[in-house]
Amino acid sequence: MLRIVFVESSLETVPKSIAKHPAILSDARRRKKKPTEMILDDSKHHTAMRNLENREKRGKPDIIHQCLLLALDSPIEDLEIYVHTVNDVVIWINRKTRLPRNYNRFIGLMEDLFKKKEIKANGEVLLKIVDLSLEDVLRGFKVVVMSENGERRDVKLEGCAVCIGAFPHGNFDERTMRVFRSVDAEFVSVADKPVTALYTTCWVLGHV
Repeated sequence: MLRIVFVESSLETVPKSIAKHPAILSDARRRKKKPTEMILDDSKHHTAMRNLENREKRGKPDIIHQCLLLALDSPIEDLEIYVHTVNDVVIWINRKTRLPRNYNRFIGLMEDLFKKKEIKANGEVLLKIVDLSLEDVLRGFKVVVMSENGERRDVKLEGCAVCIGAFPHGNFDERTMRVFRSVDAEFVSVADKPVTALYTTCWVLGHV
């Protein structure tokens, strides 16, 4: 069994602190949504995000969209998938879920998830915001963190919880590093230079 945890994923609703910015209000009117119920997206909300804390790691939900499509397309049957967001929200993804490949439809689905806390189809839960911390999700597993600062080597990933940073720039936050240290995580690098979360996901799926 493999558990993939996408860590500090760049996926969140618009923060209240910027909800009244003209760029946000304009998008909300166009989409007929409440500003704080929309997913933050740098491509549309760039001017509103200028002064956000951790700005370089936020507003890129396309990263987790691509990574989830790749993971869910994998033929690996015994696979568990969790998404930990930049705001410490944890989302469980049912292995049977078939996410929309269209980006705008994916965004609409994530907005519904943040509003309703779970998404069902035919009586089965497909996506759910769970009352767990990152440490809860990792506890009890051998934890491998994919990091450009890790050791470059092959590693057996079966039976592991593998952490992949799903944000565009920067390093893991110190609070996340404390969690990694608490579970005795080992850090592994897949290349001699920084690579994307999508490439790292592909590497992980190919090494099980």
